[in-house]
Amino acid sequence: MSLLQRVVLVDAALVFLAVALLVVSPATVSRSTTTAEVAILLLGATALLTLTTVMTRRALAPLRLLAELMGRADPASGTHAPVPGAGPGTAREVADLAAAFDAMLTRLEDERRRATRLAIDAQEAERARLARELHDEVAQLLTAMTLQLQGAERLDGPALAARVTALREAAHGGSDAVREIMRGLRPEALEDFGLRAALVALASGVTERTGVPVRRALDAQLPPLTPEVELVVYRVAQEALANVMRHADAATVDLVLAVDPDRLVLEVRDDGRGVGDAPAGSGRQGMRERALLVGGRLAVGPGPQGVGTTVRLEVPR
Repeated sequence: MSLLQRVVLVDAALVFLAVALLVVSPATVSRSTTTAEVAILLLGATALLTLTTVMTRRALAPLRLLAELMGRADPASGTHAPVPGAGPGTAREVADLAAAFDAMLTRLEDERRRATRLAIDAQEAERARLARELHDEVAQLLTAMTLQLQGAERLDGPALAARVTALREAAHGGSDAVREIMRGLRPEALEDFGLRAALVALASGVTERTGVPVRRALDAQLPPLTPEVELVVYRVAQEALANVMRHADAATVDLVLAVDPDRLVLEVRDDGRGVGDAPAGSGRQGMRERALLVGGRLAVGPGPQGVGTTVRLEVPR
């Protein structure tokens, strides 16, 4: 039975009860209403109102219990107690609402577990990358320098000077490698000069390393941004450009940062082969997760005239 049918049934039962009482009882209302008659009518109205309140409250009791359960629900706990659903005497609307709420809690918990797993995977991947770079760039360089220092003990004159020069160059190379690793962890330009300068440096670096021109159209007057927003915009641009270089086979790339009255918009557009129907990989998913962290939205789709790919990030101001 639906909730509406229950309420209507309660009201109908009370109306018929009142009619039956009037039929079987000797009570009448005279043309000139007396005080006793008014008292009886008020007493009857009060009794009907009380019965209506009690029976309606009883009919709505499952909704109140469900509302209390919704207030106590905590998707962060990982699991939730089963939401009381359909049972004997439960209104259809209440059963539907309980089932929908239970399904929503399940989806929230699944999404939270998935996001946690992605975050852990990303941390482990970053640690593995850092360890690999330290081993390949720094550890091997230090080992080579140590061997050269051991051999230098037996040198003198021009040979020693040449060895010292080689060691100095190796040390400079090691310093550059460490700075490169540090830039990967936290871009220096972003820290020192802000988002616009960091994007300029990023685009120039990509062009220098790959030979693919990255054209920049960056708004000259950026509003004050929080460090979190700046880092998210920079990382999305970095990941989008990296994806272009890995997969797009593009001839040119456009890096655009514009300010609207109510949002900051970043676009990375290329004229490559496009994403087609390829499923979203970890890189695209990571960009989407970063956007969510600052209340933003990420969209990946075809570029202008259907050519290439456009990655668009919108962050509210």
